[in-house]
Amino acid sequence: MRNISLRIIAYFFCCLAFNSLFSQSFDKENDNQIGDTAVNFSFLNENGKSDLYKLLEERNTNVLVVFYSPECEDCQALKKKMAKSKKLNSLIEQKQLTILAVAPEVELSLWQEYKDQIPKNWINSYCEDCEPITKSYIWTVPTLFLISKEKIILNRDFKHRERNKYN
Repeated sequence: MRNISLRIIAYFFCCLAFNSLFSQSFDKENDNQIGDTAVNFSFLNENGKSDLYKLLEERNTNVLVVFYSPECEDCQALKKKMAKSKKLNSLIEQKQLTILAVAPEVELSLWQEYKDQIPKNWINSYCEDCEPITKSYIWTVPTLFLISKEKIILNRDFKHRERNKYN
């Protein structure tokens, strides 16, 4: 009887170890630090489903990821400021930078209503599976991450001590 109990316990721990090896875990406090490899995430846009790594490979540019909400006043102000930036627009035009705007955890209908307000030279997207984003990237919106074409976090900007639905 004792051998059966030990086998059951051993089996249980093997299952836990197996699951931890093959499941992605996210840690907002430690993921995506400057110099780290960026955590991949998927997104949808008018061209279909893609992910950060595919975008980096296809564009072969640095990517500035802007997490936003259509209902966020700070996001709208930041978008206007960035859209007017001669430096950002020049980098986009020279194919040295891609801006990926991602709306996490908003209703698809709200994203569709708002999508025409995002600059045309940005990639506007919506997330279907937001777990990698909400658990590894954002404390609040707007949040920005500059990611190299080698998938390395170069810089990040957010006010993560503000209270909101992500912390």
